[in-house]
Amino acid sequence: MPSQFLQANYFELIEASLPLLIVLAAAAFILICVFFFEENEGEFFIPILALISSCTAFYFAWKNWLSAFNFDFQMILFDRFAFFVWLVIFFSAAVAIALSMPYFLARKFYRLEYYALVLLCAFGMGCLVSAGDLIVLYLGIETMSIAVYVLAGFLREKPSSNEAALKYFVMGAFASAFLLMGIAFVFGSAGSTNLNVLSMRAAEILNSDSRHFYLFGVGMLLVGFGFKVAAVPFHTWAPDVYDGAPTPITAFMATGVKMAAFAAFLKVGYKVMSISGNLFIDTASVLSVITMVVGNLAAIKQDNIKRMLAYSSIAHAGYILVVFPAMQNDPGGARSTVLFYLTAYVFMTAGAFAVVTAMGLEKKEFTEINDLAGLGRQRPFFAIPLTLFLLSLLGIPPTVGFFGKYYLFLTAVKSGYIWLVVVAVLNSALSAYYYLRPIVVMYFSSEDKQHLTEPLNPAVLAVIAITVLGVTYFGLFPTQLLTIISQSL
Repeated sequence: MPSQFLQANYFELIEASLPLLIVLAAAAFILICVFFFEENEGEFFIPILALISSCTAFYFAWKNWLSAFNFDFQMILFDRFAFFVWLVIFFSAAVAIALSMPYFLARKFYRLEYYALVLLCAFGMGCLVSAGDLIVLYLGIETMSIAVYVLAGFLREKPSSNEAALKYFVMGAFASAFLLMGIAFVFGSAGSTNLNVLSMRAAEILNSDSRHFYLFGVGMLLVGFGFKVAAVPFHTWAPDVYDGAPTPITAFMATGVKMAAFAAFLKVGYKVMSISGNLFIDTASVLSVITMVVGNLAAIKQDNIKRMLAYSSIAHAGYILVVFPAMQNDPGGARSTVLFYLTAYVFMTAGAFAVVTAMGLEKKEFTEINDLAGLGRQRPFFAIPLTLFLLSLLGIPPTVGFFGKYYLFLTAVKSGYIWLVVVAVLNSALSAYYYLRPIVVMYFSSEDKQHLTEPLNPAVLAVIAITVLGVTYFGLFPTQLLTIISQSL
């Protein structure tokens, strides 16, 4: 890019990237402070600083969205699509930090670099969704992933946490290798890794002698993204990692990480993969079907809430993939419905994990479904929100989850993929068993478990309240969220 262009837009570049710079600066400051604090010092200052920085980044991302910045710096793009996804990412980071404060204080765990890693992970996600080039996209994925690998194994005295970190690292390394191999083949066949250039030259490449190399690269990219979004058969890491990681980090992986990975998949799928024709359509359709079926069937057998939500997350990845084949016929509709569903999923899942976190603020973590027995009578202010989140995940109206599935399936039907929608509806009906089971245990079990006796934590209550508001408000007025998303494309 010419130097004059960079100089002329230097201040705009800083202003557009200010949310990312805020979380990066806060993470660096926290890492420096760790050297000066004793083991039990800073346990209030550092988390509050991390929370303020993520909220501040959220504010400036919203301000940029309102200002409708639209700068193309070749390697990185600043547009409303990126700013909207940033909003969800910083919200997820704030939720993870708010849930982490009481969670680790209850365990007298004072490793303050934890909060720097959460912010660095959010920074990597922001770079990932803003990438205008496959190289920057890869760097964003690695920045995000390396931080999450460490966060997943942060409870080092817990064997399942060590297993989660190791399994996530090994599987993530394979995913990165497939992704990098795909980028190499795409570059070798197209001569560029810029997404806009690849989009413009796709028809020319597919008619050239390097067509097979390009399609092989697209196939490797699909495998790499399949790992990142936990699509079957690349899902095997998810249940153990969700179960072994600290509950606030499980919430962060199920919300922010999934949002960033799918947003990047959406961007690359729209600009690079969908133009490759039947390879993309057939692969996305097969991935969607097997991901829904395996995720739902495996979730039915789970007695652990975190593992159940992990397999549920896999099934929801399958629902989202239903509209990916529709990108060729209706790219705008496919992208808007995916973003709507992901945003709805963030509210539902963050709220569910907030309740699970609140129940584990003493020595024992209540993560088994049978631990919910009597919660409806003892703690209705936990049971009622959890019921709402589970019903929304199931897709019961008038929650936001219902409209998320409705828009997804409607877009796929309009593009002619009726058989795929039929499979998705049948799988959604199948999921009723494992979503209704915790509700039955909470309200109708004859045995009462001893639940949380400590005073309710304000941070956890705030997260539950915000997510309840999001699920109900956007369930009653879904067009408002859909309008914001449509303006972000």
